[in-house]
Amino acid sequence: MGEDRGRPELLAPGVLVVLQAVWWAAVVTGRDTPPDPDRTVLVAVVTGVAVGAVALRRTAPAVALGAALAAVAGADVSRVLACAPVTTAAVVIALHSLALRRTAGVSALGAGVVALTVGGLARWHGEEPRIVAAAALLTCAGAAAVWVLGRSRRRRRAVGSARAEYVLRTPALLRHTTRTERLSFAAELHDIAAHRLTGVVVSAAAALRLGRPALVAEATGHAGRAGRQALLELDALAEALAVPRFLEDIDTLVAAFPGVRYTREVTAAEPAVAALAFRVVREALTNTVRYAAGAEVEVEVRLAADRADRADRADRADRADRADRADRADRADRADRADRADRADRADRADLVDLVVEVCDSGGTTPVAGLGSGSGLAVLREAVAAGGGRLSAGRVGAGWRVRARLPLATAAPAARRPGGRRLGAGRRGPAARDAALALLVFAVPLGAGLLPAGGPDVFPAGAGAARHAALLVLLALHALPLARRRSAPGTGLAAASAGLLLWLGCDRLGVTAPHTTDLLLWCWWGDLVLLHSVASRAPSARDARRTWPAVVAVAAVAGLALASEGVRQVALGWAVFGALTAVPALAVWACGVRAGGRRRAKAGGESARRALLERTAAEATRAERLRLAAELRATARRPVADMVAAADRADLPRVLAEARGGLGALRDLLTEVRGLPAADDDTPPPTVAGIAALAAQHRAVTRLTGRVRPLPAAVEVVAYRSAEALMSEEALVTVHFAGDGVEVVVGRRPAPGPSLRRRLHAMADAVGGTLSATGDGTVHVWLPEVVSA
Repeated sequence: MGEDRGRPELLAPGVLVVLQAVWWAAVVTGRDTPPDPDRTVLVAVVTGVAVGAVALRRTAPAVALGAALAAVAGADVSRVLACAPVTTAAVVIALHSLALRRTAGVSALGAGVVALTVGGLARWHGEEPRIVAAAALLTCAGAAAVWVLGRSRRRRRAVGSARAEYVLRTPALLRHTTRTERLSFAAELHDIAAHRLTGVVVSAAAALRLGRPALVAEATGHAGRAGRQALLELDALAEALAVPRFLEDIDTLVAAFPGVRYTREVTAAEPAVAALAFRVVREALTNTVRYAAGAEVEVEVRLAADRADRADRADRADRADRADRADRADRADRADRADRADRADRADRADLVDLVVEVCDSGGTTPVAGLGSGSGLAVLREAVAAGGGRLSAGRVGAGWRVRARLPLATAAPAARRPGGRRLGAGRRGPAARDAALALLVFAVPLGAGLLPAGGPDVFPAGAGAARHAALLVLLALHALPLARRRSAPGTGLAAASAGLLLWLGCDRLGVTAPHTTDLLLWCWWGDLVLLHSVASRAPSARDARRTWPAVVAVAAVAGLALASEGVRQVALGWAVFGALTAVPALAVWACGVRAGGRRRAKAGGESARRALLERTAAEATRAERLRLAAELRATARRPVADMVAAADRADLPRVLAEARGGLGALRDLLTEVRGLPAADDDTPPPTVAGIAALAAQHRAVTRLTGRVRPLPAAVEVVAYRSAEALMSEEALVTVHFAGDGVEVVVGRRPAPGPSLRRRLHAMADAVGGTLSATGDGTVHVWLPEVVSA
């Protein structure tokens, strides 16, 4: 992982050697007889295995844990008690390292193996079952505590590393914002001016060539109207006023091109989708004027079927094109029948989220040479990809077809695990650590109750299975609220206190064995943990201070529990014990208030830095926009204004010259605006916004679904790195913003290999996320939004 570089690998093993030497010296000094040489050699061997295990903890933590457990088993079987400190320490260190360096499932399995090993050794020594169970439970509790510590440290390291990368790549984010604005400006400028000026050049050149007065008058009037509209749009663009587009605007656009067959089946779309659809139709129609004069043109705006049917239909259409290029009418008829069948089948499909825009022409002639810059479709393809769609353009027979697929809705990805459970259910991270704490609260008192002690036995042999089962249920009811201490700490504390009161009632009524409330001293710390969460999870300092009644409630319930056992004056005992338990409860509550203040300050600082970065990016964008607007006024706008003036004078030759000059100025301005960045400037920033830029570089498709919002820096970085590792040519990347996190779904060919999946699994697991993959190569990465370190 890189976080251990520079640290001495032999420090911990050396400490263990010193510890064992001191302990062995103390054991030998306390004996009257000299040490047995054979046992001395055995101690040295066991110590060597334990020390070697600790030395391997960073490079092979699973092997280290296995070696440490072997040392424990060897020392226990050989009755070499002098090695107990070093072997125990070796197991703890190895388990902590496993939780720190491996995924949650692997490290949890290691914790379970530790508990089973200790229980198995107790059984091998012939201990009675309750002693074996007690040893296994207490070891499980200790292993869970070590696991929680290791997982917490793993998370802090991953989050810290991701935040550092985010800060380091801040300049790239600013460059990306500026470049995106520049390319967006260039695309808008190309769409607005090139479309109208091309039409003016074509009509003016045709009218002058034919010399008919009616055509000259019509071309002059068209130049004046088109020029004035272009001036309005250029001025709006210069003032950074986005021209809103709706699907109805496509109707108006197509109406300006006589003879175009037009079909629109979709009644409404989001403004961003409608704007992209409008741009696709405008660019395609402009190209037909430039390169296919006299061709038959068809424009269609429709809904698409699901992805598999779309791919199958495209494949069938391509095969039909190759097999029967001469029979266009028959092919068109088959395509229409396929489209009608697809549309009739749409009601039964759940993945209808695409809008298809298709413009086809039958081929024609180029009336005027040198009108286009050759970059319109390339820029449009980038814009469509940035909007989550895909654009294709190419020859179909003698003609040309432009087709764009645009996301029409923001539906959540429908990926589910094989069992039908929604991806992300049972997520790791803080919830898993809270579940481990609940296991601790359950296992510690249960294991302590099973061990023989000087006091009353809470599991007497003659109590009956029903009473023992009732005690287990009460312990579980008291422990389970720990699993929700982050999401609902107040409710969890109330539930835990209610569980204690129910326990007291059952003890009084004889539902449980006598004296079971003695175990409360072993599990009351769970209530203190919940009390800390109540204070630390408050949304504000004022709300945190208002949680003081929780201190009274926790102390009152604990005092009542202590006073109910062996106290004659219950009221006085309740008051005394309540006052005594109020001291630690108040201290824990105060620590929670302080911890909550630090957490809110940290979150506020991160939000302030994020807001500053956004303001800086907005200022850079505005400055770039103003610079481009000034260049626009100084270059491309002047020829258009001169063209309008010439049209008002009915000077068509001058109109043609100014229109051509405007196209030349526009071409020069676009070349300057789209100037290629340096190689290091072309790397997208490690953010969710950078995923779209990365996908555009790979001709992939990106979709943002759900409630799009800024995410913590660590989540943005890990989401980007996951998408980067899975990115492939023409992949489909969906970033779904859920209520409590983000899900990155990448459909790719070929499917990722085991090595890549393991690396991604470790990356997601480090911040509490999960990874799953389906048989068709789709990979799902879930990242929780709560990543406080």
